[in-house]
Amino acid sequence: MSHSQMTSLRVPEDHLLLLDQRVGFDGMRNRSDVIRAAIQYFLDSTPSNADVRTVKFEIGTVTRERLEAIYRMHGDDASTVAKKALDAYILQLAQPDRITEALQERLETSRDNTQPHEDHTA
Repeated sequence: MSHSQMTSLRVPEDHLLLLDQRVGFDGMRNRSDVIRAAIQYFLDSTPSNADVRTVKFEIGTVTRERLEAIYRMHGDDASTVAKKALDAYILQLAQPDRITEALQERLETSRDNTQPHEDHTA
């Protein structure tokens, strides 16, 4: 870790209680470790481009295990898999089905066959 500077900040007591609950897990030795990890997570998960948005969601044990297997077999991390799945889902929903296409064609035909309305108010 690079050299760090001491910084003071005010933290509500309920947040401190939650921070204290995380001490001892994942190598977190004290509040400072938890806060540094939280800052790093925030920086890593916040888009650097204003036109990009981040989506965060929880996954269960089965999904996590499947994602780990995908990573071992294909090298795709969870973010890559989620992005690919979301893109495929959106593409699937964006493609109109046959009924929608037929209705759209009939609508266009009806519009083409409709006589323009003449203005008799002038």
